[in-house]
Amino acid sequence: MERINKLFNSIKDRDIDGILVSSVPNVTYLSHFTGDSSILVLSPDRYLLLTDGRYTEQARQECPGGIEIMKWLNNKRFGIETYQYVVNELNIKRLGFEGQVMSFSSYESLKKGLVNTELVNLEGCIEKLRRVKDMDEIGFLKAACEISVRALEVTLPLIKEGITERELAAKLDYNLRDQGADAISFDTIVLTGARTSLLHGKPEDHIIKQGDLVLFDFGALYKGYHADISRVFIIGKPGGQQKELYEIIQEAQMAGVLSVMPDVSGRRPDEIVRKHIPDQYIPYYYPGLGHGVGLQIHEEPFIGQASETMLEKDMVLTVEPGVYIPEWGGIRIEDTVWIREESAEILTGFTRELMVL
Repeated sequence: MERINKLFNSIKDRDIDGILVSSVPNVTYLSHFTGDSSILVLSPDRYLLLTDGRYTEQARQECPGGIEIMKWLNNKRFGIETYQYVVNELNIKRLGFEGQVMSFSSYESLKKGLVNTELVNLEGCIEKLRRVKDMDEIGFLKAACEISVRALEVTLPLIKEGITERELAAKLDYNLRDQGADAISFDTIVLTGARTSLLHGKPEDHIIKQGDLVLFDFGALYKGYHADISRVFIIGKPGGQQKELYEIIQEAQMAGVLSVMPDVSGRRPDEIVRKHIPDQYIPYYYPGLGHGVGLQIHEEPFIGQASETMLEKDMVLTVEPGVYIPEWGGIRIEDTVWIREESAEILTGFTRELMVL
């Protein structure tokens, strides 16, 4: 219940006597329940998980004993009758909700139905807590990263002339599960040749050829926590520009990692990275340098030119500088890193040296 207590402590100046949590990651974070279609209603003294018959047994297995499991009244999922009953039962007069999650129609329904309860927007309050990981979360993230690295190592011998992007992605997805992943973090990206300039391109039936860049961007999902790693390989003898740009990104990425530490602005790593990228490549550099990972693949904190975050100990985020030149290709090196007392520890420990296959 420590996370719930932290949440109430973080909003004690808001005079809130109840919190409605509806986003799946935030419900999981606070209750440990990993299903969906469920709502968490919290008061300082009682915690209720509202769910349906599909999940009641699972919820009882996953939630701590202090969380009460309750079915929707009359089997009406998200029905106002249940909300009204719970608000009365917990004596909630000011109910906080996730303004960035709740739809306008849901808000209107609650506002109309809960006539004696004031709704208060708590947008971002839970996400702010989730930025700093506890040791259980860091353990899951470490495991997800280790699985990802093993899966890439097993896939490495398959990266050769004649295989397609789609085939390689399928092999890597299989190897992720075979190495212990519960699922994949996001749709695996495998791109070849000039298509590597597509930051989030989808694997197609393009065949790997001599001289191609091959970009991988993928991660394992483990116990609800996401890994994220990118690597680029070259098939056959690298061209001069390929080798030059790879070395630039390699140096920039390591400089970015070394700049990630507590009490540093989230803009600082981007400033450091830019110093390592020559002027002719800056127009092709993507300024979103990295993002937090956890129960979501993209979550706070975000680092880059527009970041407003001060980095803190036990944040886990990516550092992923890349240069993407249309009709030529792109190179990105990405690691998931854990901010420790004075520096960052790389969790995705696959080599960053140029590999020619």
